[in-house]
Amino acid sequence: MLDLIFAKMEDESISLTNTQQIRYDRLIDAYTHWLANPILPDNRMRDYIMARYNVTARAAYQDIAIIKALFGKVPMANKEMMRHKANHLYDMAAAAAIAGNDARAKALTKIADGIVKNNRLDADDGEKYQWEEIVPQDISLTVDPSVIGIEPVPNIHEKARKLLKQYTEEIDGPKVLKDDGEEK
Repeated sequence: MLDLIFAKMEDESISLTNTQQIRYDRLIDAYTHWLANPILPDNRMRDYIMARYNVTARAAYQDIAIIKALFGKVPMANKEMMRHKANHLYDMAAAAAIAGNDARAKALTKIADGIVKNNRLDADDGEKYQWEEIVPQDISLTVDPSVIGIEPVPNIHEKARKLLKQYTEEIDGPKVLKDDGEEK
């Protein structure tokens, strides 16, 4: 199936059976959805495929495996696809050189070299960050300002209540009470 999908991606004129076309369309949709939401875990992608296409979990996981085999990890998919294109062009250049068409081989090699250079395919992807090694800091909340070196203000809560009452009355006006003690 992988070879057929690669061939179809490179040449739209390749005809597929109805079942193959349905699967091809499903894979393209799932891949597009994953590109739009690259942080979705496999189980959420499985749920998406199952809900949208009414397939079993096994079929959904098979689709996920095919997507990963074709494009690698989704956040790196664009780079993987560019690598595939460059390699395909190099293969075509080699075939042209073997056939004796040196001008075509040179042109295809220059195009592939341009893809490699523009997409930095020859550069190292960088160090992979080990997310599982991250240890959250132990944080404890406090209302004590002396923790950060500030002297606490004595009776701060009482002062805050008085200021709140004062400014609430200035904004709302004085409270008018009925004879029974409730506000009017």
